[in-house]
Amino acid sequence: MSDLDSQLKQRQKSSLLPLLIATLVTISVALIIIVYLFVVKGHAIKVMPLELQDSMVIEVQSGVGFVSDDVVYRFGGDVTIAVSAPTYFESQKLITDASASVVEVELKPKPGILNGSVAQAYGDSTLWVVNGRLLAKGAQIEEPLEAGSYQLSIENPYYEPVQQSLTVERDKAVMLAPELTAVDGKMTLDSNPQGADVYVDGVAKGKTPVSFSSLGGSFKVELHKAGFEPTVEQVDITNSNGDVKRQYNLKPQQAYLDITTSPAGGTLLIDGNQVEPGQISIDANAIHTVRYVKPGFYSFNSKVILPPKEIKTYPITLKPEQGKVSVKSNVEADVYINGNLAGKTPLTKTLPATEHEIKLVKQGYRSVVKKLIPSAKHTSSVDVTMLTEFDARRKEGRPLFISTLGMQMQLFNMTAFTMGSPANEIGRQRNEFAVRVDFTRPVWVGKHEVTQAQYHAFDNSVAKSQLPVSNISWIDAAKYCNWLSEQEALTPYYRINNDQLVGVNTQARGYRLLSEAEWEWLAKKAKRASPTKYVWGDSERLPREAGNFADQTLKSKQAFYFEDYKDGFTGKAPVGSFRADKAGLYDLAGNVSEWVFDVSSYVTPDLSVVHKDYTGPIQGGSRLAKGSNYQSGRMQSLRSALKIVSDGPSETIGFRIARYER
Repeated sequence: MSDLDSQLKQRQKSSLLPLLIATLVTISVALIIIVYLFVVKGHAIKVMPLELQDSMVIEVQSGVGFVSDDVVYRFGGDVTIAVSAPTYFESQKLITDASASVVEVELKPKPGILNGSVAQAYGDSTLWVVNGRLLAKGAQIEEPLEAGSYQLSIENPYYEPVQQSLTVERDKAVMLAPELTAVDGKMTLDSNPQGADVYVDGVAKGKTPVSFSSLGGSFKVELHKAGFEPTVEQVDITNSNGDVKRQYNLKPQQAYLDITTSPAGGTLLIDGNQVEPGQISIDANAIHTVRYVKPGFYSFNSKVILPPKEIKTYPITLKPEQGKVSVKSNVEADVYINGNLAGKTPLTKTLPATEHEIKLVKQGYRSVVKKLIPSAKHTSSVDVTMLTEFDARRKEGRPLFISTLGMQMQLFNMTAFTMGSPANEIGRQRNEFAVRVDFTRPVWVGKHEVTQAQYHAFDNSVAKSQLPVSNISWIDAAKYCNWLSEQEALTPYYRINNDQLVGVNTQARGYRLLSEAEWEWLAKKAKRASPTKYVWGDSERLPREAGNFADQTLKSKQAFYFEDYKDGFTGKAPVGSFRADKAGLYDLAGNVSEWVFDVSSYVTPDLSVVHKDYTGPIQGGSRLAKGSNYQSGRMQSLRSALKIVSDGPSETIGFRIARYER
């Protein structure tokens, strides 16, 4: 019974083995499919250029993966592959999860090698030129070239050029060993004097003149002749200069002067050529002139002749020289000689015969510098016309500072007349005294009233515009005039201390305000046969566009206005908005009244004399302004004789500038 059980059990085991194997195979296949679908990722490799697709080799260099039929399979992580092909450089590529399913790889072709050499002399001068581009210089070349066809030029100055075509293949060397053909040249040598022995690289070639053939190269040429110094030159025969011709001037055999000089620092001349002291080579058996000069000393002159190869010691000592200098000027000035004050003009000094700087200085004048070298033979003169800084600038043609501000001025030679008003003039005030005046100096007068923009350059708190500046005090107008004077190096007219007038310099040519007499002459007499009541004449009717007055636009704003007059402005007008008067001035009548120099007074001046350059009473009250303005609305307010008394700044008062011509 036991045997039967054993047999039954054996049969059962035998029937289970195939089933177990089948199950294991099924599980393995399933696992492979799962790995392939979910773990293994494939990337097709596309190589460029495309003709390498069949010959390329792909290898996995790092990471887990394998290659099959130009496809790289990787197991989850990144892999680095190497792609190669014959005659191309290997290329590496990193493949990651972000890589496309088709990965492009470009292979770069390997270059060919141009390997050449020349065995001839002067090989280091060889140029290897490919397609017109210098590739290398020297006897040998080993340079990479991309595959293709080329035109090679082998150039050497001592040989005929060689040109040939080249075909270069990838990863292959082109071997060249060209045989260069030497240039067939010629030398023609002559000398003055002739008959010199000629040697080329130590080989005798005869006496000059001589001519002989020579291959290309660089040669040492020597000429020797008794009584003359040897001549040596390196001569090249090249493919660009194969026929060499030389004419040599042989230098006579030399002797030597060993020259010392005292004092040092002078100029030493041998035969008119400047040389340095010491041992100096000169032609033997020839007469030479020796000259040594130094400012402040008498010059040395001599002649010398020496035999060949002699060395002669030659000391030179100079004696001091002095001369008289006379300095004059049109005005007395301080004289500085070489920076030291020497006195005042006129001045005479004895000075060493060296270059001296003579400087003339006077306050208010442009300094003048002259340079001279005195001589013992005669008196040297310096005669200077000194100019004020202002006049010096004018002479140089430099623009006036006021021109940069846009100011224009006109010159007037004022004549005698009677200022003020006659007793019967309608509207006359009791301080309009009839004073006889005359003028001694020409006067420059501003053609326009000073604008806000022009005043802004002095005081930037004032706005920029072409309206006349106003609402400034008399002292501020005077300070502005002084400022203009300083810009043009003119002596200021006003002396001002702590905003107070402490005096005037009547001789100064600096900018200033007009005097009342000058203002009235311009308004009444300039360019007129006889004085007039108004700027435009004696007519009691306002001429058209006569100026900026209180016209009909101010009807409801003030008591007095001109009902039949319209000037186009309710307030101030830009300067020059109206035509110029007979004298060529603008806005003398109207726009704003103008500060003048004088002060107000009701004390009668001396009417029995003619007052020269009259500036009114010495003492008095407030400052005066002249001329009507844009608020003037009655004819009596437009009279040129009217005096406007003001204690301070006013919106209706501005000013114009003036200055003396001389």
